Amino acid sequence: MENRVKVRACFTGCNIKSGKTVMQFELDPEHKGALPQLAMMTGTFVTLEMTSDQLVIPVDASSGEVLDGQEEAFSDEFGADDEPSAFELPPADYEYEGVEDEAA
Repeated sequence: MENRVKVRACFTGCNIKSGKTVMQFELDPEHKGALPQLAMMTGTFVTLEMTSDQLVIPVDASSGEVLDGQEEAFSDEFGADDEPSAFELPPADYEYEGVEDEAA
């Protein structure tokens, strides 16, 4: 019988010494109910499949420009009622609702 648990966590560190690799994760509080099952897996071999929520933006390493053929993926402009997406910076004059500029 396969012992399987799926949790969401923040990958916080990786330490490699003398051929031993230690990976550290901070468990999302919503998944704390999985702790007993995770504890039972301690000391066993597990298969990890990690997927990042952060999008990879294909840019040239030397210039920082978006690579050819990728412009259309990032070409959407902001409308008056649109929120910026995770990979776009808002225009300089964009106003967030309910957020005041601390410098003002």
